Amino acid sequence: MKRIPLNKADYYETFPAYLDGISRKFGEKPAITYFTRKQEAVTASYAQLTRQALCAAHALQARGYAGKHLAIVAENSYDWLVAYLAIASAGAAAVCIDVEQSDENIRQMIAQADAVGVFASETYLPICRMQEDGTPAGWDLFLLGKGPDDEETVQDLCREGEALIGQKDNRIDELASDPDATAAIVYTSGTTSLSKPVMLSHRAILYNASDAIRDVNAGPRVFSALPFYHSYGMTGAVLDTLVRGAQLCINGNLKTMMRDLYLSEPDSMITVPLVVEMLYKQLWLSAEKEGKADQLQSLLKVCRILKKLHLPWENKTLSGIRQKMVGSLHVIVCGGAHLEKKICEDFELFGIQILQGYGITECAPMVSTNGNQYCKMGSVGLVMEHYQVKTVEDEIWVKGASLMSGYYKQPQATKEAMSEDGWFKTGDLGHLDKDGFLYITGRKKNLIVFKNGKKVSPEKLEEQLRKIPMVREVMVYGAANGSSEDTVVVAASIYPDPELSKGMSSYEILEHLQAKIDQLNTTLPLFQQIQMIHIRDQEFAKTASKKIKRHTV
Repeated sequence: MKRIPLNKADYYETFPAYLDGISRKFGEKPAITYFTRKQEAVTASYAQLTRQALCAAHALQARGYAGKHLAIVAENSYDWLVAYLAIASAGAAAVCIDVEQSDENIRQMIAQADAVGVFASETYLPICRMQEDGTPAGWDLFLLGKGPDDEETVQDLCREGEALIGQKDNRIDELASDPDATAAIVYTSGTTSLSKPVMLSHRAILYNASDAIRDVNAGPRVFSALPFYHSYGMTGAVLDTLVRGAQLCINGNLKTMMRDLYLSEPDSMITVPLVVEMLYKQLWLSAEKEGKADQLQSLLKVCRILKKLHLPWENKTLSGIRQKMVGSLHVIVCGGAHLEKKICEDFELFGIQILQGYGITECAPMVSTNGNQYCKMGSVGLVMEHYQVKTVEDEIWVKGASLMSGYYKQPQATKEAMSEDGWFKTGDLGHLDKDGFLYITGRKKNLIVFKNGKKVSPEKLEEQLRKIPMVREVMVYGAANGSSEDTVVVAASIYPDPELSKGMSSYEILEHLQAKIDQLNTTLPLFQQIQMIHIRDQEFAKTASKKIKRHTV
């Protein structure tokens, strides 16, 4: 298949060059927008954002932080972005801390990465100011946003840098200049093991951001609530949006995500399957409350037939529902976990194209993506420009320009993750089709292995179970059953949908789910049938990309 990219991408080797390039190219165009509690939009132009970041970078460099590690511990904010861009441009490494971790884990990650300074929001200042035993922390502190008057802020650094460079140009030649130097240390999601600190170079991150826009037309206005501390949120939402001169509307609080989505009036949204599934379920709940669910199902059925026959299938009623639900949104870029194919197909009928991709932190993070023109539902797209992919015993191996430099201070773990000839072993299972589209079938560590050698991918069963309306979240695993430890059966831990199970007793919920699972089991081989069910009373703990943390269950 001949592949012609939709967009021309500019490639940058270092963060100072990136900031200088987007500033010169896009100048006064709006770059970042966020919303206040009063729902007022605050927007910074490309010129403002890049000037602040470069000024702060000069201040950090003048203070001797080049070559050192500086952590960021905060929820999403404009200042978070300024701090990250400044740290990388100063020749330091930005240590991106997952703030959904416990206080103890946050401190451990800062210490593990040898951070000498921390940029923290007011929310996380108490954690970062003191050690667990109550003694003062051994790192410098900078405040992101508003807080105590006695704390030095990132905006103070901007003003200090402004004074250093005066009216001259941004003087990027005095800043970071090594493309292979570590620009960021990002912790892995840790679904099956403890998080590891991944070292990503300037070139790795920036090439990945530019590769990501070649096949995707996301429009001039983009919305994202993905956490910046995750590489998908930073590279896949922020850096790739800015490299093409679009406007990014950001959200730092999941409680106001839907509010900010409507206020943003975006052309596209970059998100994870959990959010897409939430929108999808909300759509059907609204239809049921209005008594229009059957009518909507019939309309979708007709549109599917017309589409299959290559006849005009766009429908004003469906477009009206989309407008009411998500406004002008017409493209969703989705990654981080599996999304059911039927959801993608239904959203397309409403006029929303869902483009699934695949990535992993060690790959900075994106490996493949579907594009507006080159798209196969069910796949995670075509491999990106600067990567090669192959499968070894069904495991996906990746090689290319955006690979990590290694795990920080973990040479053995790095050695185990890499082949002798430079291929990264992702641990994910999948295959490439004849057109080069990549398909993910599961996670190697998650496989349920039986005594007779047969194997079951829990992800495939989870996909089937999520079709049951009352199943909000589910994890399939191998449970011990018998005298020996290696005798296992397939089990499912289920968190029921609170709305649909409201007023039901635990026994009634179990009875309902058991009946549905008994029906599913009749379609499965004996060794794949689900033989144990566990009902949860709360949601699963999740990673930044909203995948269930299996090792904590």
